[in-house]
Parts: sequence; C-alpha cells; structure tokens
Amino acid sequence: MNLTNLFELQNIDTQLDAFQAELINIDARIGKNGAVQNANQAVLSIQNEIELIQQGLNLIIEEIERKNIKLSQSDSMLYSGKVQNPKELQDLQQEIQYLKNNISDLEDKQLNQMIKLEEIQKSHNSAKSSYNGIASQFETAQSQMAARKETLRLDSERLRRKRDVVLSSIEPELVARYELLRKRKKGLAIAALENDACSACGTQLTPSERQEVHQSSKIFLCPTCGRILHQN
Repeated sequence: MNLTNLFELQNIDTQLDAFQAELINIDARIGKNGAVQNANQAVLSIQNEIELIQQGLNLIIEEIERKNIKLSQSDSMLYSGKVQNPKELQDLQQEIQYLKNNISDLEDKQLNQMIKLEEIQKSHNSAKSSYNGIASQFETAQSQMAARKETLRLDSERLRRKRDVVLSSIEPELVARYELLRKRKKGLAIAALENDACSACGTQLTPSERQEVHQSSKIFLCPTCGRILHQN
C-alpha cells in the first residue's frame, strides 16, 4: 500500500485548502474599505458645512448692501434740503444712525463668518489630503490583492494538475478512506511520524506502534487523533 503518494496528496490538498482560504479572504476584502468611505464622508460633511457658512455669509453681504443703499438714500435726503421739518430731520438722523450701527454689527458678523469659513476650509483641505492618501493606499492594496489572486489561481491550477497525477497512482479504496478522514479531521487525514510522535496531535508512539507505522503494507491510525500515520 503506497502511503507515500497518499502523503503527497495530503500535502497538495493542504496547500489547495490554504490557497482557497486566502482567496476567500481576498474576495471579502477586495473592493471594500471602510477607511476610504469614512474619509470620503468626512470630506462631504465638511463640504456641506462650508456651503452652509457660505450661504450665511452671502446673506450677510446682501443685507449690508441693502443697508448701505438705504443709508446712501437717507444721507442724500438729509443733505438735499428737501426736509425742513425739525421732527422729520430728527427722525431721519436717527434712522441714519440706526443704519450705521446696524451695518457695523453686520460687518462684525461678516468678519466672524469669514474667519469661520477660512478655518473650516483648512479642515476641508486637511480632510481631502487625508482622503487622497487613504484612497491611494487602498488602490495600491487593491492592485496587490488582484495580483495575488491571479497568482493563487495559477498555483491552484498547477496543483490540481499535479493532484490528478498523484491521485491516479493511489488505490481507489485508500482514496475513499482518505477523503472520509479529511472530512472528519478538518482536512488533515494523514500525518507524518516525527521524532516518534504524531505530527498532528503530538502523541508519542510505543516501539511496537512505530514498528507498525514502518510497515508500508498496513495502515496505522494514530491512537489519539485517529489520523493515518506516515513514516517520512
């Protein structure tokens, strides 16, 4: 009974299992990146805030323009000589003073709004820079994962061809037993005897048990884990 070929088959299957697990991991990660999404959301959030501040600033500027027009009209009226009534003159002077005070308050608000806009634009630039860096890293990682995926695909195809050759050299009954054990033992059906112990579970064999493993015509199962043992 050729356990050497069966052991080689196990090595091939173990590599294929590892490749498959890595492929599944890559597929779960490729095209997805929470960091990029979060960074982009931060940029959009700041953009929305900038728009709101800019809208508020525009309203203040428009209001200042309207007040200045009104002030100019009142000044013209005051110095035109058309208003002679003392009470009307007093009312006009009060209106002019009110407009000047109002414009001064609005200009203070305008300045505060401009300072706020400048600060948040700095935050926006910083957020965009951060996003660009994260996005660039993401694209690089995507390219690397795509390349790794192609390498795994080619290596898997090569191993499957090799597996077919090895499989054809093993008795069908032994293959069936091997496949059954693989299902029961999480993919590892045959283990090597290393330093007189099972490489899978570490159980130390007795001299008589080791002698049985050395007999290539007979299958010996590890007394602890139940896997086929193979002497390298």
